[in-house]
Amino acid sequence: MSVRRQQRGAYESFLLHNVSQVTALESSLRSMTYVLPGRFKDAELAGEVIYALVHLLGLYHDSVLFRIVYARQRDSDHEALAGALASANLPKISPHARYTSFWRTTQPRYAAAAAALVTTEALQLLAEMLARRRLGERRAWDVVLAIEALKAVLRFTLVRTSQNRPVITPPLPQREFDPAQLEQQATSAIPLTWRGARTHCLRRSLASLGPRDVYEHLLSCTLTEQDVSPPPLLVRPLTKHAARIAEAVWILRPLLYVALLRTYGRRDLRPFAASLLVECLARTLRQHALVQRDTSLSPPTSSISLWLSVLGIENSFLDWLASVLSTQNATQRPVSTVEGDEWIARNRSLWWYLLRGPVWYRWTRPKLAGFVARTEHRRIIGLLGSVIKEYLPLIDDYYYYSAM
Repeated sequence: MSVRRQQRGAYESFLLHNVSQVTALESSLRSMTYVLPGRFKDAELAGEVIYALVHLLGLYHDSVLFRIVYARQRDSDHEALAGALASANLPKISPHARYTSFWRTTQPRYAAAAAALVTTEALQLLAEMLARRRLGERRAWDVVLAIEALKAVLRFTLVRTSQNRPVITPPLPQREFDPAQLEQQATSAIPLTWRGARTHCLRRSLASLGPRDVYEHLLSCTLTEQDVSPPPLLVRPLTKHAARIAEAVWILRPLLYVALLRTYGRRDLRPFAASLLVECLARTLRQHALVQRDTSLSPPTSSISLWLSVLGIENSFLDWLASVLSTQNATQRPVSTVEGDEWIARNRSLWWYLLRGPVWYRWTRPKLAGFVARTEHRRIIGLLGSVIKEYLPLIDDYYYYSAM
């Protein structure tokens, strides 16, 4: 165990000392996989193998960087990096990272379910490709159905372990800064850090910053309401039955869609229409659960009511109506950027329906095929058209190329 720990510590030290080069290599490999399809036989399979491995390795690197840079869980092997971390102008931890890291550290089941979910999502397309090559069309749909069932179970586990809160995507902290900021400028003649005489804490020296950098550095250190709020308060729990049903419907939606695709096929209208209706139902139930309906109590004074009083308009009905509208608007707004970003992502997922079912085969695909035909003999834009041309049959054949 000690040998394995030493090896892991050595790799983490290597990662932190060469983080810019490692990140550039990851980005280059990911970019290469986007243009591999169609270059040679089974190029899409080779590209997906590379992409899955790089994605999994990137997830591990993200966890290492977050644990050492933000969580400050450094052992003796990482103490030599304290000066570089203190001198780096790193952004403060985001609300999303605070929220997901809180549940990951306090709930072991959440950590296990989140890790299993991101790993499954990284390997799902590769698993579908191998299943369609080795098992055939029918059994490949069984593999996709099993993957979606596993993801649904893991998402329900995340809801349960986060005390009935909706699933946040991604469920683990991500890389939130440029790794090049960790590189210490050794050529600077001005000390980059200073150590407190009593606390012995290492901090960045303001003398090493320019006037503008000092302002930006101090501005980045300011705290907002989200920064001081406890992490569980960044996402509201599902207290109402409508909210719980909405989350359950949203989680089960992909499983229902795949089951209908397995039965009726990808060109049939019924899977597409059912999935779209379920998506809209989940969104409607979520909005319905956020509406404040308890108006029996005296509503608080709102900004609209204050403007009515300033204008000299005294009407109890208008005051009541303005307060109720203000209360509803406040309850329907997200309580944090974590919640708001998740709502935006779920609403934006409706665009994926352009790559599905009859809409794909009758509208989107002909449009893209026409674009490819018009740009085939052009120099620069023709390269984009050739890449799109290679992806058209992949979207036809594989479910996870158009899945959320």
